[in-house]
Amino acid sequence: MAGGVGGRLVVGRHVYGNLYGCDQNVLRDEAALITIVKEAVKVANAMLLSIGSYRFGPDGGLTVFAVVAESHISIHTWPEHGFATVDVYTCGDHTDPKAAFDYIASRLKPKRVEAFFGDRSMYGE
Repeated sequence: MAGGVGGRLVVGRHVYGNLYGCDQNVLRDEAALITIVKEAVKVANAMLLSIGSYRFGPDGGLTVFAVVAESHISIHTWPEHGFATVDVYTCGDHTDPKAAFDYIASRLKPKRVEAFFGDRSMYGE
């Protein structure tokens, strides 16, 4: 139904994926991940509303998330496996979630990336 007769009324784009073989030191570094997410917000041309993080035990993974006016950006890490998942969902033509996803991937230095794309727009009749 892309394009619809009435066109796109709401723009929503979702880029999410899995990063394998990442730099384990970065995946454990809460401050670095917070900085990466803040920079990804800028790369996406989104507006940061809040940022948070949670560490799962002293040697466990991290979740870092940003709430942006246009939706959210998150990273979940499993340092012991060199694995991370990344989720970037934004609304509006002015944002670029793929650029933000690519930026995060470049900073985590994965050996392999799986990226998925979802159109979460609303189309008119």
